[in-house]
Amino acid sequence: MPQIAVINESTAIADADVQKMLPAFAQQWNKDLAPVWGVDPANFTFIPKNQMPAAGSWWLVFFDNSDQAGALAYHDLTNDGLPISKVFVKTLQADHASVSVGATHELCEMAVDPWLNGAYQDAKGVFWAGEVCDPVESDQYDYKIGEVLVTDFITPNWYAPEHAGKNIDFKNHARKAFDVLAGGYAQKFDPRKGWVQVTGSMALHFQRSHAAPGSRRERRTRLSEGLQRSDIKRG
Repeated sequence: MPQIAVINESTAIADADVQKMLPAFAQQWNKDLAPVWGVDPANFTFIPKNQMPAAGSWWLVFFDNSDQAGALAYHDLTNDGLPISKVFVKTLQADHASVSVGATHELCEMAVDPWLNGAYQDAKGVFWAGEVCDPVESDQYDYKIGEVLVTDFITPNWYAPEHAGKNIDFKNHARKAFDVLAGGYAQKFDPRKGWVQVTGSMALHFQRSHAAPGSRRERRTRLSEGLQRSDIKRG
C-alpha cells in the first residue's frame, strides 16, 4: 500500500488549505481510480515543516514556482527511485489553473504509472504513453469531491478499440478509444517516427499542452538522452 507524504514548500498556499484537500485525494485514488485501474489503495499523510516523511514514502510536494519552464506540475522519481509529484502553486495561479486539479492530475498518473515506463500498444503497433489524465485535460472535464475540484481520467478502454466498453473516461466525456478531447493531448510512439504528440484543437492554444524543455514529456522524444531523477531537501 503506497504511503503518500504530502509536503507544502509553497508560500502561496497555507498548510491548512493543503490539508483540506487530503480527503478528496484519498477518495479519488481509493474509490474512483483504484476500481478502474486496479491500483493499490493509498494512505495520505500531511508532513509538517521540519519533519521528514517516513522511509519508502511516495511524495506529493507543493512548491511556489516551476523548476521546468512552462510546466505547471509533473511526476518523476526521487534520487531514491521513488515516485514524486510536484505541483507549482504560483505557476498554476498565474495560468488561472486549479491547484487541486493540478495535484490530482499528477496523483492519478503517478498511481497508474509510478515508474514512468507504462505504454499501451494499439492494433497498428503504435505505443501510447500511460498518462491517464492528459487526453481529458480541461477545466470543463473536472469534477468535485466535496468542495475540492479534481481531474477526470481515462479508463483502460481508452487504449483498447477492439474491446472498448462504454466508459472511455471516468466522467464519460470521451466517445471512443484514443479520443483526445479538445483540451487534451497524448503522446504516442510510432516505430517510423518516434514519439509524437497528439493535441486537441483547444489545447493547441494552451502553454500547458506543450512539452516544456527538460520536462519528462519532452525528454521522452529524445531517446538517446537518459532521464534524470528528481529530489528535494527539507530545511
